[in-house]
Amino acid sequence: KFYGAFYRSSFLPRTINDVDGKYPAFSKGQPIMITDDNRNYYDDFSMWDTYRALHPLLNIHSPSKSADMMQSLVKKYEQGEWMPIFPCWNSYTAAMIGDHVISAIGDAYIKGIDDFDIEKGYEGMRKNAFETPSSIEDYKSGMGRRALDSYIKYGYIPLEDSIPDAFHDNEQVSRTLEYAYDDFVLSQIAKKLDKDEDYLVLSERALNYRNVIDSITGYAQGRYANGEFIKNNDPFNFASFITEGTPAHYTWYVPHDVEGLIHLMGGKSKYLAKLDSMFTEGLYWHGNEPCHQIPFMFNYAGAPWRTQEEVRHIINTEYLNAPGGLSGNDDAGQMSAWYIFASLGFYPVCPGTPYYMIASPIFKKAVLNLENNNKFTIIAKNSTPENIYIQSAKLNGEVYTKNYLLHSDIINGGEIEFVMGPSPSEWGSHH
Repeated sequence: KFYGAFYRSSFLPRTINDVDGKYPAFSKGQPIMITDDNRNYYDDFSMWDTYRALHPLLNIHSPSKSADMMQSLVKKYEQGEWMPIFPCWNSYTAAMIGDHVISAIGDAYIKGIDDFDIEKGYEGMRKNAFETPSSIEDYKSGMGRRALDSYIKYGYIPLEDSIPDAFHDNEQVSRTLEYAYDDFVLSQIAKKLDKDEDYLVLSERALNYRNVIDSITGYAQGRYANGEFIKNNDPFNFASFITEGTPAHYTWYVPHDVEGLIHLMGGKSKYLAKLDSMFTEGLYWHGNEPCHQIPFMFNYAGAPWRTQEEVRHIINTEYLNAPGGLSGNDDAGQMSAWYIFASLGFYPVCPGTPYYMIASPIFKKAVLNLENNNKFTIIAKNSTPENIYIQSAKLNGEVYTKNYLLHSDIINGGEIEFVMGPSPSEWGSHH
């Protein structure tokens, strides 16, 4: 299963330049361009899916390839004059929601991959975050964020804005939540580039998720321009203001400020009760991407054993060596990248930050042979199908009690050793 997942995660994005470096200009086809310095030019970024785990995975095992991909995105901005949001067929598309090229570039840059033109890339990402195309035809073709004017005016996208010029119309709450996350990642890039004014504005906008969490129900809900939330909406049913899911699914889409979400829900105990219900009541849906970070979110509230439990359950039930073995579309390798991370025992809940939440490694020993010639070894002593809970851990020989890893822990090489057991323990519950 592991190497099958690795295989499926290797298809996209794909190289579209010829052996001599020539490729058709983005969104126009002409003129014919030539790649810089023998680099490859990539296209077909299923970005709404792959920013979550596929691109973070590449940033670990193939950073030079990732740098070429990021430079390809910058070239698309230079040639098309807008940073694309879901670039496929070497063109703009209005597919899906969010602005997650920001996440892909930000995750690479924050993790030290900088062999691409980050200043030009920032220019394009900032344009997406603050400007809307003056041409309606450009907007319809997928240039710029959908409903950006509403998002900036209200701090959320109200239900009155139906967003007709998009592959998916409506979906106002999901767009608000995803833009808030993208604004957070862009703020982190701005901070690293010493763009202090942008950092402050974007950091404030990153809190816009609070504007669509209904304090009465504790779930993400549609909101009107007058500030009122929609009444009597079942958070467990599909809704037009949510993308491919339910309000209950998207409530957990605050990867950049889980502490703030805990506070909004009334503290850790209420947060954990609501999070538990996603699994005990069968609300979790692994077959589509909006849920993919949810099993790891127990770590933030001092219950890492629940993350270990649920992630192992998903590994065992949602990935089968059989026809129909995946519970949903592999979506350009995102489903497979999730499995790779989860089986190794950690996952990037918030791309654009250097943190990986620890789960439950399934292999007794796994060695990551890194591009910089370092090795990162993951050992799980006593690992069996029954021994899914971490009892203790050591990082490079020192007692380790944090329930997360840093990117530097991995990329600098070393060893993390877990002792596994059949019962939950307090390990990692205080971090």
